[in-house]
Amino acid sequence: MPPVSARRCHWLLVLVLVASCQCDRGRVQAVEDAGLVCDIEVCGNDRDDDCDGLADEGCPCLKVSDVCECVVGGPAQRCGVDIGACEAGQRYCSLEGRWGSCVGGVGPAVETCNGLDDDCDGANDDELTRPCGTSVGACRPGVEACTDAAWGACVGATAPVPERCDGTLDDDCDGMVDEGCQCREGLAERCGSMTGTCREGSRTCTDAGVWSACEGDVRPAAEVCDRLDNDCNGTADDPGTCLPPVVMCPAALTVVANTPVTLTGAASDPDGTIASTSWTVAARPAGSTATPAAPAARVTGFTPDQAGTFTLSFCATDDHGLSACCTTRLSTTACASPPSPPVSTACGTSWDGRPIVEFAPVPSGLVYELVGPSNAVLATASAGHNHLRPAMRAAVGGPPPGGTPLPLAVRACRASDPTCCSAPASLSVNVVEDCATPTTPTPSNVLISEYVVNGEGSCPSPNCATMDTCQAGEAVEITNLSNCPVTLNGFHFAYRNSTASMASLRWMNFGAADVIPPRGVYVAIRGRPYAPTCSASLGPDSPGLFGLRVSQLAMLGSNLCNGWFNNSGGGQSELRLAPGSIPTGSTPTFAASAAISRIAPYLSASVDCSGIGFDAVDSCGTVMGGNQPNGILAPNQLGRLWHPCDAVTAPVPACVRN
Repeated sequence: MPPVSARRCHWLLVLVLVASCQCDRGRVQAVEDAGLVCDIEVCGNDRDDDCDGLADEGCPCLKVSDVCECVVGGPAQRCGVDIGACEAGQRYCSLEGRWGSCVGGVGPAVETCNGLDDDCDGANDDELTRPCGTSVGACRPGVEACTDAAWGACVGATAPVPERCDGTLDDDCDGMVDEGCQCREGLAERCGSMTGTCREGSRTCTDAGVWSACEGDVRPAAEVCDRLDNDCNGTADDPGTCLPPVVMCPAALTVVANTPVTLTGAASDPDGTIASTSWTVAARPAGSTATPAAPAARVTGFTPDQAGTFTLSFCATDDHGLSACCTTRLSTTACASPPSPPVSTACGTSWDGRPIVEFAPVPSGLVYELVGPSNAVLATASAGHNHLRPAMRAAVGGPPPGGTPLPLAVRACRASDPTCCSAPASLSVNVVEDCATPTTPTPSNVLISEYVVNGEGSCPSPNCATMDTCQAGEAVEITNLSNCPVTLNGFHFAYRNSTASMASLRWMNFGAADVIPPRGVYVAIRGRPYAPTCSASLGPDSPGLFGLRVSQLAMLGSNLCNGWFNNSGGGQSELRLAPGSIPTGSTPTFAASAAISRIAPYLSASVDCSGIGFDAVDSCGTVMGGNQPNGILAPNQLGRLWHPCDAVTAPVPACVRN
């Protein structure tokens, strides 16, 4: 109920309103009643007295009507709901006939996750969701739902993750990007050192923002003696790393002055290699000029040239520049020189560059030495020997009879002390050049001759074309009288018998391969086989002194079965060497002016075989004469190649000739 004062005022207002309502209802009713005059509204008659379309408007609400929701002063009305957490309340009718607000109840509230029906819709915690997570950085919010008064998992959210050092996102959603990172993920950089032997590698930034270990780098190592900075401290071969060489010298020696000695130094390096060695004379007797023969070698020769004491130093330097030295003491005494050798004799000309020196046999206890212009020993003769001859050519020489005389000397030395020698006995000899340039044939450098070799059967042969048993061989010799090779290229030889018949003609054209060795013989053999058991062969080529060159050409002619070279035919029998080639199908001419060398006729009292070859069947020799010069062969052409200078009477040792 409203308070009393309020009721009093209310009723006063009701009375006023009733009077007004009656008048109005009268007017309305008058209108409704066909012409009745409208009056003020009369309360309580349910009529529209004031003709405004409302009955009892403005009157106290004593009952529910069109204008009154409730009766003023009537009982309170229950309001609200009793569902869930809600509780019903009450509402009172106002003086205006309107229900007031609901008081004393509990109304719906926002649903919360508490297991109750806060919004009073008959369901507990229904549709109740809330955002979860954060939108900071890379995170995105999700939604969590309430079930049985408890919030469930956050669904659909992007949650924080450990920070990736990628330089773009706040992965852990703390408002900062790449906090705590050393580097950016995926970046690579060089690492390590380039000092000394060290070499840089590379490292990569991981997703945790830290650098990986350095890979592919070469790191410092223990320092060793190798000229390198192994520990990468900027210094190669730190002090104390390298050790000097270890050297050793030979023991002290005592020799006779001018006796050659061999000195051997030893050197090793404990931490490297020996780069160089040297021998030097640290001390010497007055007047000495002796020096080591090979000062840079570990093994050297040394000839003390004075009596006294020598000190020789041997030093070694390793590959790091460190050196070490040692010394050897060499004491020398004077020698008693032997007498000079007896007057020596020598050949005036040496054709092979190896001059022979003759003398009385060498006395016991001595050695004779043949010394050349540069003081080099060319040959040595021991006791009992009676000549000296170099093993190799002693000088280049010149054209026959030789160039500038070669100065030689012979000295006598004691066998027990090769340095104790006599004064030299001097001599000289001409040396003929060792010529290698081919020359062409001339009347002064070639001679021609021929020979035949006996066969086994009777003459004439049954069939000379298939088996010549009468004469097993027939050849032409061209002798080189010079010391240069003679080329026969562009020349030919030709033969005809005493009747000069065409059947007797035979010849051979020479080419570039046909060369006569210096002081040698070229043999052109007729193209016939030897008899089956004939043993008279020529032997192989020998291009040296008295060299032999056998032609590989076939002899040409119209009838090679007849017309043997005839040593005793006389008349027009002729053998000649001439320039030019005989064309195929032609025959040789025998113009005397064209011949380089010529034998015509073969035999006469004045010729006396001097133009005839050896091993002939007639009176100029025998088949057993051989092809080496000897006394029997003089005066034929090969015999002229023999020189008195190339012989020693009763030589010791016996072998003297080349």
